[in-house]
Amino acid sequence: MIAREVRILMAKEWRHLLRSRGAMLTALFLPVLFLLIIPGTQMLALTAGADLSNNPPLPADAALPPGLAALEDDPKAVMRALLLPLFVTIGGLMVPSITAIYTMIAERENRTIELLVALPVRIGQILLAKLLVIVMLAGGITFTLFLIDAVMILLLEIGSLSYVLSLLVLLIAALAYSTASALLLSLLARDFRTANNLSGALLVPTIFLCVGVLLFVPGGGFQILLLATMFVLAAVIATVIALRVVTFERLLR
Repeated sequence: MIAREVRILMAKEWRHLLRSRGAMLTALFLPVLFLLIIPGTQMLALTAGADLSNNPPLPADAALPPGLAALEDDPKAVMRALLLPLFVTIGGLMVPSITAIYTMIAERENRTIELLVALPVRIGQILLAKLLVIVMLAGGITFTLFLIDAVMILLLEIGSLSYVLSLLVLLIAALAYSTASALLLSLLARDFRTANNLSGALLVPTIFLCVGVLLFVPGGGFQILLLATMFVLAAVIATVIALRVVTFERLLR
């Protein structure tokens, strides 16, 4: 049961988010682009107008990374092994980082967070309310879009139900990592510009790391579960660090 103080703080967070059209539009547009428009278009283009099972395999001397080894026999393998996991990861990374930066930095710059200090609430309750709102917004958007992707994957025979479930695990892990890391960066940054720069500096190498794992780790779904495990471990580390450094003084500075 969520404490009354946390519920009140969550209501306040929702009001602030809904008033920010820029934050909400950004949080909606990027996931729609990376979780629906791009992968949906590519899945339809890949399967439209041709029986892929009759396509000739790649030349015998074609050098493929381990993660794409199945591409020799199945043109759909590039969607399963690389593109869909990558887009799911990017979609999971986007919303929490945008929302966390707004909820932390906007309050600090508007000095409204000082009002929270005067209320009979603990710092843990403030952070919990922010965290729950971020998770609810990010989960609501990304899970809805992922459900559409899952239906397309199954109907177009891109992958099996177990493959869809592995992508869901990856999405949840990416959301956890993005939420924890964005919360930590927002505590460390002093303004929007610094927070955005730090977020971008963290996002780019994360995406490159994902591509490297998907390409060079043997397929069969193992690379997807490996990525999910890495995200969960990174989320735990970021959360531990955030809990150690967060104070009212840190929120106010």
